[in-house]
Amino acid sequence: MVKINRRSFLKSMGAGTAALSFSSALGPWVMGQNPLIIGMANPLATFFGQAAEKALRLRINQYNAAGGLMGRPLALVTSDSAGRPDQALRAVQDLVLSKGAHVLTGFFFSEELLGALPAIGGLQKIFLGTGASTPNATVQVQLDYNGFKNFFRVGPVNSLFILQALVGFLGQYVLPQLGWQKIAVLAEDAAWTSAITDSLGLLLGANKIPMQVVDTVRYAEDTTDFSSIFSRLVSSGAQGIVTVMAHTGLRPTAQWAQLQVPLPMVGINVQAQDGSFDELTGGAAESVVTFTAGAKVAITDKTLPFVEAFENFTEFLPDVTIPSYNAFISSDAMDVLEDSIVRAGVFPDQDRDAVIAAMEQTNIVGTTGGISFYQLNEVGVSPLRPELAFPHDVRFGPVTGLWVQWQDGNLEVLFPGNLTTAGFVQPPWLG
Repeated sequence: MVKINRRSFLKSMGAGTAALSFSSALGPWVMGQNPLIIGMANPLATFFGQAAEKALRLRINQYNAAGGLMGRPLALVTSDSAGRPDQALRAVQDLVLSKGAHVLTGFFFSEELLGALPAIGGLQKIFLGTGASTPNATVQVQLDYNGFKNFFRVGPVNSLFILQALVGFLGQYVLPQLGWQKIAVLAEDAAWTSAITDSLGLLLGANKIPMQVVDTVRYAEDTTDFSSIFSRLVSSGAQGIVTVMAHTGLRPTAQWAQLQVPLPMVGINVQAQDGSFDELTGGAAESVVTFTAGAKVAITDKTLPFVEAFENFTEFLPDVTIPSYNAFISSDAMDVLEDSIVRAGVFPDQDRDAVIAAMEQTNIVGTTGGISFYQLNEVGVSPLRPELAFPHDVRFGPVTGLWVQWQDGNLEVLFPGNLTTAGFVQPPWLG
């Protein structure tokens, strides 16, 4: 892995400083009281960027209505990362140098996060990751702690732990409930999926789960015709398709339904979290399964109140009513920030290192479960890469996620068992 040189990055930025300003649209009360400015970088035109922004605006409104955070008002500024690494880096610079952000959050694509890491390290503002799962970000914290100690991932769990969650779902639900012993994997060719597709069979074997990966297809993100791919997967002898998709799930799902592929499809299909998924896929939502951080079930005491507040928050994007995984995590990021500031007794723009030290000791409950972070030099946490440490990554275990399925226009929880709201349904053409 190439180590990012923070000093070179700072030098390339030049010695000049940009004016720290933010929009007057924040309001006179906020403008007049030196607000703590939260800067969010996300692909703003996507459902996931919109849902994350709505979650943050909701939470900031709640804080300000209650008198602020430790008496200080909060404000939100945003910048569009557009799903591109180069734009993501510029978005972080824009948030800090032009819009005066004191704390940063966001990103959906792992490629965005990796592209923005030089700016995150160089600008040294606390960054709370809420969407991208590549483990390389927190590996970088281990490699250069002083340069990247400001980076924390509140969620999702990194790709290696998503793989563990997938193996748990396959072994504890799919095998006993559906009887699948042979699976085919369909994955987008993206940075975050490599750990999953490379090691799924290995981890199934290590956990003594009698399930064989008979074929794996990694498709280019601009693929338009999946007919030959589905023919190949059907011919593989698999009993079902396990998907690993974040931002390309619409087209393969639509074609899977149009072709009436004789294999159910379960796994990770992040775009299936969009409340408009059925419409966007031309009516293909029924029976689609995906992994998510939260749903309309009581994971913790905070989950249902957040879901209901999100649904009822009509001041911003009233048509977005179902929280995405990164909307839940964005809400949790605000809880992590508040808890750390209160325990440190200072704000990040007053003593950043004191807030970081407090954040490293986080032990709270969020909407997605218990939240704490791995520590520097804490190795042995991943069975696949026991030599690696992932400091400032949210711990896997207290936060694990849910497996949900579209049924009659609703997202029902299949797994884990203590939160189940419905049993598995087959695709309509399979009865």
